[in-house]
Amino acid sequence: MVRASQPSIEATREVESFLALAHAIHGYRSELEMFAAIHAYMDESVDKQERMFVVGGFVARSDAWTEILYEWIDRIHPHRLPNPIKAFHMTDCETGQGEFRDQLGWNRETRKQLIIDLIDIISRHIIGLFAVGLPIKEYKALDPITPDGTRLGYSQYHFIFQAAIAYLAGELEDDDFPAHETIAFFFDRNSPYETWANRLHKELQNSAHPWSRRIGPLTFANKEQTRLLQVADLGVYEGMKYITNSVYSEGRTRRSFEKLAEHHCVLKLQAFNADNLKEIFEFKKARLAEMAKQKTVGGSIV
Repeated sequence: MVRASQPSIEATREVESFLALAHAIHGYRSELEMFAAIHAYMDESVDKQERMFVVGGFVARSDAWTEILYEWIDRIHPHRLPNPIKAFHMTDCETGQGEFRDQLGWNRETRKQLIIDLIDIISRHIIGLFAVGLPIKEYKALDPITPDGTRLGYSQYHFIFQAAIAYLAGELEDDDFPAHETIAFFFDRNSPYETWANRLHKELQNSAHPWSRRIGPLTFANKEQTRLLQVADLGVYEGMKYITNSVYSEGRTRRSFEKLAEHHCVLKLQAFNADNLKEIFEFKKARLAEMAKQKTVGGSIV
């Protein structure tokens, strides 16, 4: 892939630091192994009516992520923006909130152009948008899964967190990737949920499902420091909009999403519904009853 322009010194330094950190965290044996690794950067989003909770983002090989990072850093450099930002947040940029307020020098056109340019950056690379939606009302209508009030999947966040990892690992397994290939997952830092999320991640890794071997390490990071999570922020927002528009028949497909689809940058988008939530609930309840007989309890939904 040829870059649109030569990266700035600042971008080069930041990318070098990112690569060094990735190498240290995941223990790659060589640069070749590191650049061939599959990484998924994930975030969460909810529509403004709070009907659909979505976890998603993008998945790509590390070499594609590196090129995106170069271009992303240069595009959001302070000298190319009406006013500097600490991190790109799609909702704020779309609605003129936070660091994208008119009072700070932004306007509708500058916000729109930034989104167009960032979509263009993503669309130039081999990358896949992935998102899973959970209808909030239908989830909350389910009874607790245990007598002590524990909900299916432990919580709304943890339910969809597990589903996103399981579905993405399943895609890799179904596509017959080499047996050694795994996905390293990066999520936006979410302190109240991280302890249980790490536990559930380990349970999924150790489960008996064929795709469990595809689940690599899990890292929680900050958007300001790990800029590729800003790419995930944009992706999950687009995924949320597409899913809610499809489920609730609201309006036409967004041009930004169409651009990603035209460049084959959409991997998989889907949502649970009342029926399959009920099926999962009944399956999990029966499984917990069986596990109780064996005096073991697991937190995974799968």
